[in-house]
Amino acid sequence: MLKITLTSFIFILPTISLHVLLPLYLYPGDNAEAWEPIFSTISTHTQVQFDVVVNPNSGPGTTGAPTDANIIAGIQKLNSYPNVQTMGYVLTGHGSRAMHDITNDVDTYASWGSDDSNLHIGGIYFDEVSSETTSTMYSFYQSAAEHARSSISGARIAFNPGTIAPTQYFDYCDTMVEFEASLSDYQSQNPVQKIPEQYHEKTGFQIYSTPADTDVSPIVQAAAGEGVGAIFFGVDCCYKVWDAGLLNAMADAVSGAGGAASSEPAANPPPSNATLFSSRTPNFNLRRKWSK
Repeated sequence: MLKITLTSFIFILPTISLHVLLPLYLYPGDNAEAWEPIFSTISTHTQVQFDVVVNPNSGPGTTGAPTDANIIAGIQKLNSYPNVQTMGYVLTGHGSRAMHDITNDVDTYASWGSDDSNLHIGGIYFDEVSSETTSTMYSFYQSAAEHARSSISGARIAFNPGTIAPTQYFDYCDTMVEFEASLSDYQSQNPVQKIPEQYHEKTGFQIYSTPADTDVSPIVQAAAGEGVGAIFFGVDCCYKVWDAGLLNAMADAVSGAGGAASSEPAANPPPSNATLFSSRTPNFNLRRKWSK
């Protein structure tokens, strides 16, 4: 009898339903060195899905595909991880921005992978989403989402009103950021209790002004227990300062909330007080401010 032995190659893919929605608004630095702690967290938490929002200039910029070698290197490396989906930032101005400008931004992101598949953008993150309950706004955001899905195959769509929005908007996106404010505000407001349970899996929270030494595990466990779909903790309001320890603590908590530890612990984890920032290129990842 002929006996055939097969050698198995196992690729570990995300197995946890709670995602990390990571707004990467920091210039990558030389050869994307400023993003290394983020790469380290991603690579050592392979069972966690990271939806990473890239934002060259409040959108894709005006050059078509990226021309900055550092940005190219950073996006290529992000796309090398099987547990990452890159998403392009698109501003909507609470419904006041011209639709053709929005669709042009979407089309620009969609074109990034045409010459280099490693620059592929897998979804769109619509920011400054309206929370109005009008048919005009519903139609506006439905059109924006439909255009993104027709331009990018399998696109993941995120809306960010940053506050509790009408549930109809959930019909047009995969994730809706229903809270974007400080950790202290999150703890006092408990926003998940204001969202109908059937929409929890599409709900995301972006929590900033989180002290670097915060134990985020109880918050993550509670969110996961409510079936929340995405979460993020940052130390500053504009997502341009990163604490490596908080990054890893967040990913550890998400991994633990899924009932599975990260499969490849970091050999040399970065110190908890390691923060990164860049002001070299002030136009990169400009995040617009608004009042809610």
